[in-house]
Amino acid sequence: MRKGNVVRASEVKTLFVDETYSSKMLIDRTNSATQNVQINMGIVAPGAKHADHNHPAEYDELYLIMKGEGVVRLDGQEYDLSPGDVVFIPGGSYHAIANRSDTEELVIFTVWPKHPEEGANFVYDQRIQEWGKSYVTIHD
Repeated sequence: MRKGNVVRASEVKTLFVDETYSSKMLIDRTNSATQNVQINMGIVAPGAKHADHNHPAEYDELYLIMKGEGVVRLDGQEYDLSPGDVVFIPGGSYHAIANRSDTEELVIFTVWPKHPEEGANFVYDQRIQEWGKSYVTIHD
């Protein structure tokens, strides 16, 4: 039987991708018994706008909007976002996110239904390159 666990976001090390985005890996196969899900906490800086990008067709993604106001672009169509909103991003689709506030962070949880292979998610790859693993606490 697999055992559950609790991860405290305040104890997870932040990966600073660039001045517009930072990331905390909350759940993946390195810190829990899951083989089927990956959850990341993404922080979009005030006023930041990201360019359209996609990932391989076999990787659907969900955004859960936790804090702030944003805009997501899905294959050219824009949607306003508020806390509690959920965005389904089919694998292979072009998407981008922007923070509508110039003063507050936009906090999102991103959920992947499986762990990305190398090259599927540049943030996951950056984490492995910088730390040698995907999950690091502030105590490591």
